[in-house]
Amino acid sequence: MLTQDRIQALKAPFPPEALSSDTSRGFELTSIKAAFVIERLNEVFGLCGVGWRYVHSPFEELHTDNGRAEIVTEVALQYRFPAKNDCAGCDQVVWDAQASNWAFRNGGSNHDWSEPIFACGGKSPGKGGAPCTDARKSAVTDGLTKAASMLGVGHQVFKGLARSGNGRGNGKKQKVDANAFWTLYNTRAKQAGVPMDAAKALASKGNWTAACTELRALITGATS
Repeated sequence: MLTQDRIQALKAPFPPEALSSDTSRGFELTSIKAAFVIERLNEVFGLCGVGWRYVHSPFEELHTDNGRAEIVTEVALQYRFPAKNDCAGCDQVVWDAQASNWAFRNGGSNHDWSEPIFACGGKSPGKGGAPCTDARKSAVTDGLTKAASMLGVGHQVFKGLARSGNGRGNGKKQKVDANAFWTLYNTRAKQAGVPMDAAKALASKGNWTAACTELRALITGATS
């Protein structure tokens, strides 16, 4: 089960440098750089392969009516949580090549993984020395980002509330809540070297005004 602290940490806004303009679909969108999504999952769940994992289906090359090629795959994301008597999880999900479908690896874990979160990813081969390799990597990270968004990662971006290049805000007084706290952590405290465990300890108190004040003090101490 996800705790409220983890939910808020997953949903925390990204710093401006995590956002980039994406015009690959013929119009401008804002996307989140994959490294920041992976970093967020590592911070909340632990390292990939330990606290969370992903697998993907075999790559397919599809062609549109105008002959445009696209490399596509389906990504399955799972996070680990302690299994209890009244709340057991799943085994690890894997791609079954014989059945050409997803399956659970029986006996592969202690039923301490979440239900898999599935999302499709795709990318058209571009230019460069390894266009197909790059398209495959981008297809996986595209699917992984979409799967992570179902846990709240980057929800402001996908709602259109955050765009690349507009990180200054609208001049309104910011509400002091969990969102403000984690924004402060991700945009200032993390860069100053304040550990995630310290931020979680402040967040667990439930008083967001006091938590922000104490977090600012930690930032000052780390940078002085």
